[in-house]
Amino acid sequence: MNASVEDRRQEWEGPIPVPTGATEPFWAATLEGALCYQECDCGNRQLYPRAVCTACGAEDPPFEESEGVGTIYTYTRCHVPGEPGFGDRTPYVVGAIELTDGPRLLALIDAKPSEFAVGSSVAVTFWRVSDDAAIPVFVPE
Repeated sequence: MNASVEDRRQEWEGPIPVPTGATEPFWAATLEGALCYQECDCGNRQLYPRAVCTACGAEDPPFEESEGVGTIYTYTRCHVPGEPGFGDRTPYVVGAIELTDGPRLLALIDAKPSEFAVGSSVAVTFWRVSDDAAIPVFVPE
């Protein structure tokens, strides 16, 4: 799966991810349009990346590439910016996305709430916000 990566470095004023340690492979993949999760030998799948498996404690669970699609588990429409850089974006939508691969993640949903509902299918795209990272953003399919 290679999703589109839109360059938003000039206008992005939100938080900037800083790839370190266990997160470096995840953020490197986002620049290539790939969403990755970790899948441990014990079968646990987790996202966001961690140095240890949240189920068994094994170190450095390997990364797998996600299909980049899933459903909206829940969402909220934010009228008060959670970060100073989101002031011009209000209202914006943040959703818990349940990937078909298993893990859930919180991400921006780039659509108006009238365009989707809980259970709607979504696909990942990426907004490049720095030289080192692109954030996953979901859009209705």
